[in-house]
Amino acid sequence: MPLLALLTLTFAALLAGAVVGVLLNRAAFERRLDAQVAELFAEIETLPTYYSDADVAELPEPARRFFGRNLHDGMPHQSCVRIWEAGKLRQTPGQPWSEFEAEQYMVSTPPGMLWYARMRPFPLVWVDLVNSYFRGRGRVQAKLLSSVSSVDAGDDATRRATLLRYVSGLALFPGAMLPADDRGWTEHGEDSATFTLRDGELEVTGVFFFDEFGDVVRFETDERPYAGMKKAEQARWIVRYAEHRSFGSGGDLQLPTKIDVEWELDGQRFHYVEKTIEKFDLDMPRRWNAVIPEGSEPT
Repeated sequence: MPLLALLTLTFAALLAGAVVGVLLNRAAFERRLDAQVAELFAEIETLPTYYSDADVAELPEPARRFFGRNLHDGMPHQSCVRIWEAGKLRQTPGQPWSEFEAEQYMVSTPPGMLWYARMRPFPLVWVDLVNSYFRGRGRVQAKLLSSVSSVDAGDDATRRATLLRYVSGLALFPGAMLPADDRGWTEHGEDSATFTLRDGELEVTGVFFFDEFGDVVRFETDERPYAGMKKAEQARWIVRYAEHRSFGSGGDLQLPTKIDVEWELDGQRFHYVEKTIEKFDLDMPRRWNAVIPEGSEPT
């Protein structure tokens, strides 16, 4: 056999093996996600309880306005939400934007979250991103082609950052912001209130801002470590919510469908996430059936 033909066949065999390996890794990655989502939802307390207007009677007025907008007396307490979103992100200022589709799952008590996104920085190339907070542990993972780990962090800074990300996500989960032994509200301003969440020895705090109708429009905190620097430092983290619309079987919830995220660093703002909520389910404790919509698979 001519040398060129032999080299061609060898290359083709290696390429085919690599493709098969990636597909097997991707299938294994999806199975692990299935298991993680099931484990997260297994934490849900099954005994039903019900909301009462008296639960928020002593809260700051902006927070009462928010709950009045989204909850009503006798409504069952919300246990979990699942969200499908699409958007774009970048890691550093000046970096090109990369599009992503993501699924997010949140439970109220104890606080738990899993956010999984498939980012596509280049044609035929994808990066799987997972950000989770479960049983007091925060973790951020990134895998190139579902195979090669490029990030796997679970230190104290990651734990704090992930729990604050969970708090910001509660704008889509009003029932999880009701006062309880591990969470509560304090006065801040005419259009804002401070929310604090404790999980074990970890406590995080941020400020939610509301409009005159009670819709949440912004979340700010100085407590989230900024991982864009070589050493994690404190910076102001800002999440903006817009384009609210009705959700729930009776349209009871007024939730944002557009979310933008930015850092404020030394007086400069770095806008790094834009996303739109495409699907939302309340108290549906299972993973979305279509993990990645048809037509978006790499070829």
